[in-house]
Amino acid sequence: MCRSVFFFGRVPTMKRPLLSVLSMVGVLALAGCLETMPAPDRPSPPQPPSKKPAMCTREYAPVCGEKRERRQTFSNACMARADGYRVIGQGECRR
Repeated sequence: MCRSVFFFGRVPTMKRPLLSVLSMVGVLALAGCLETMPAPDRPSPPQPPSKKPAMCTREYAPVCGEKRERRQTFSNACMARADGYRVIGQGECRR
């Protein structure tokens, strides 16, 4: 009976280092794929809250806004904040 044909689950000693290296490479490759693949059950990281409003109404309640010492009149406070201005007073800006 030939030993190289029937080894009954035992790997010859010459092939053990090669198999261990190949199995390690395979495990690392699969682990890398799992981390980069998007998963529907994995929640996305929370986004920081935005200081800008998502949507403004068209009501007319004029305010004066200021950004970097520049003043501008807006139709309402929401529109001023949406453009990055800080509301400094009610009504139109005085020139």
